[in-house]
Amino acid sequence: MITSLLNSGLSGKEMVLHLLCMLFAITISFSVHEFMHARTAVWLGDDTPAHMGRLTLNPVAHLDPMGTVLILIAGFGWGKPVMYNPNNLKRFKSDRAMNIMVHLAGVTGNLIVGLIGSAFLGVFTILNYKYDHVILMTMTMLFAYIVMFSLGLLAFNLLPIPPLDGFHVFEELLPYKVKMSNGYMQFQRMAPMILMVVFVASSFGRIPILSNLVEIIETPFSYLCNLVSALFGYLTSLVV
Repeated sequence: MITSLLNSGLSGKEMVLHLLCMLFAITISFSVHEFMHARTAVWLGDDTPAHMGRLTLNPVAHLDPMGTVLILIAGFGWGKPVMYNPNNLKRFKSDRAMNIMVHLAGVTGNLIVGLIGSAFLGVFTILNYKYDHVILMTMTMLFAYIVMFSLGLLAFNLLPIPPLDGFHVFEELLPYKVKMSNGYMQFQRMAPMILMVVFVASSFGRIPILSNLVEIIETPFSYLCNLVSALFGYLTSLVV
């Protein structure tokens, strides 16, 4: 991301503006993602996230330094994981269903932000096209970054690789014997290292495995957001 920005040919002021919009979009994406994990766990009966100060939209409580840097460099990363106690989830009868709800809450939050951002993007795109003002251009750019980073975080976290949310959902569907096997536990220990190797190869090498997987997962959500943006853009054009 930053590398592309440095090679974009933009002026110093323009790059600063882009960077500020990026940082704001990343902050929103991560904060909503982790807050949704925390809020869902508390709603289901576990107060652990609240006691740990995670039941907030304050980005300071959720941003992981390494994950934030990586999303600026490669376009995907992670926030500080929300800890919860599955034994305290009591709202429904199915423990498996409640755990899946907690794990999918973050990406659901990112989808909501992406859809809302797409609606505003459609509105400001039309307004900027009609009135061509620097403020309208900045707002268009800001919401474009919000949509991009929200969907990128959503798609990355849906990868079925430990310790990402997609893996935890997949894990809930596995038989108990498989989860307790030595081979499975060894895989869990090695998986973060495997993820990092794939990440480095995708970001700095010529093997874009991770980028391709993220793009495949992101495609249907991008299509939905594009529809929302087009709809609100069309409605705005009827008014202005």
